[in-house]
Amino acid sequence: MNLMMLLFAAAAAPEWMAGCWSGQAGAMTFEEVWTRAASGNMMGISRVLKSGRVVFSEFMRIETKDGIMIYTPRIGSTQAPVEFRMKSMNETEVVFENPAHNFPQRILYRRTPDGLQGRIEGTEKGKQRAEDFPMKRVACP
Repeated sequence: MNLMMLLFAAAAAPEWMAGCWSGQAGAMTFEEVWTRAASGNMMGISRVLKSGRVVFSEFMRIETKDGIMIYTPRIGSTQAPVEFRMKSMNETEVVFENPAHNFPQRILYRRTPDGLQGRIEGTEKGKQRAEDFPMKRVACP
């Protein structure tokens, strides 16, 4: 492990992600809620609504394992969790990667002047694909 990766591994969880977020794209509304970091760990939930119905949901966590920050989403309640290792992090962006995963291979979060930008990207069926999720901070219920 090089020095840069050791510095990333020692870094705290991306505290700027904590809070409640919501965005919209056409008929789809996406929401995420992230807890504040505790001992470098964060927990999150996410859902996508279409016409008021939940069409997608996942539970997420960010934790440190063996000195490496890991992002683990669990989609729905039947799929097994998948780990994505932190590739890079700075004051405004964190990138997690799992090249062996089918899609996505990368999960990114970026702090923006207007809120939080989520992005998934990678290769699916031999073609590059990406989805963006621009969100604004909202009041937590």
